[in-house]
Amino acid sequence: MDIKLITTQKVLSPTQISLADYVINPYRGCEFGCSYCYAQENKNLKNGKFCGCLGVKINAPAMLEKELRYTRPARVLLGSTTECFQYQESKYKITEQILSILNSFGVPCTILTKSHLIKKCLRLIAQNKENKIYFTFNVSRDAAVSALEKRSPSIQERLDTIAMILAHGIDLRIHMGPFIPHISNLAEIIALLPNGTTKIEVELYHKAMGNFSTLLKKVEENFGAALKEKIETVYAAKEDYLRYAHTLKEEIERIKKESGLTFFYVVPEFNAFYSPNVNYETPL
Repeated sequence: MDIKLITTQKVLSPTQISLADYVINPYRGCEFGCSYCYAQENKNLKNGKFCGCLGVKINAPAMLEKELRYTRPARVLLGSTTECFQYQESKYKITEQILSILNSFGVPCTILTKSHLIKKCLRLIAQNKENKIYFTFNVSRDAAVSALEKRSPSIQERLDTIAMILAHGIDLRIHMGPFIPHISNLAEIIALLPNGTTKIEVELYHKAMGNFSTLLKKVEENFGAALKEKIETVYAAKEDYLRYAHTLKEEIERIKKESGLTFFYVVPEFNAFYSPNVNYETPL
């Protein structure tokens, strides 16, 4: 992947996502290469900008410090269209600098990540008790990671990271998203999670945003045509999709009753682009 140092004119971007009132994306693009990634549909990341190269927003910390002098967010969402703790973070530390600045201004953040590299910043994140981490854990086997996520951390690396987040007392929600029918396995994922996990978010895969044709191709190449056809069947028509969503909800409710875990369940509208009105905050 081509790495480019880029400058940005603005770091804080207003958002309608219910998780925060502003977002920060320290990088443009992503090294992990998840075939189903929603960010690839972002208008600013198309035409080869997403997978072809990684843009390191080298001046983002300095710009953020200037912006916070006249804009004070109630909460910032870190990583809405990129991975904040991808491999180049070890070299450039853009996210680490941003976290330090947010702490100094008393601005809490919610971090979206699936990276084991966040471990290096857990003490920093724990300094603000209002900070939250939504950690993506949507598959239970490394075969799925290898097939669909190219350069993402392994299952064990993610589990070790989750345990460390819990040990630091940081507010944690496991994000099973996107939950891909017949690839993601709810019971298997729950069984793997470390003790102390209390909150689980299940977000059903969104065909319109999730690079569907590429996902199906990867599934067929790695797992065979039969599994590809099973996934296609879920998304063949709205009725099929809603039937699957209802069955998944019943499974969640059963596990919730047995485990006492708190679940959040997000079902995107069928075959339509994402709505900012999606509710991430109301438990099932």
